[in-house]
Amino acid sequence: MSDEVKIVNEFDRDNHHYKIGVAADGQVSVYLDDETKAHHGYHFPGIIQIPKGIEVDGQMVLRIPIDNDCESAIEKGIADFK
Repeated sequence: MSDEVKIVNEFDRDNHHYKIGVAADGQVSVYLDDETKAHHGYHFPGIIQIPKGIEVDGQMVLRIPIDNDCESAIEKGIADFK
């Protein structure tokens, strides 16, 4: 299985830029601002759950709320790998 991550959505929130990627195994990758190292998590309806957390403005965030466009892009990105 490939380790390829496909960027499926980008958005700005609270003065930060998020890039959302998916892999063939369904794992979701979150890149914050200009980071090149991904924070890995899982997609659930309306959220991305990041077990190890992601630090945003000094706060550890375990869940990132997503809108319907991002949710659809994640689902399509995963389906495209199949």
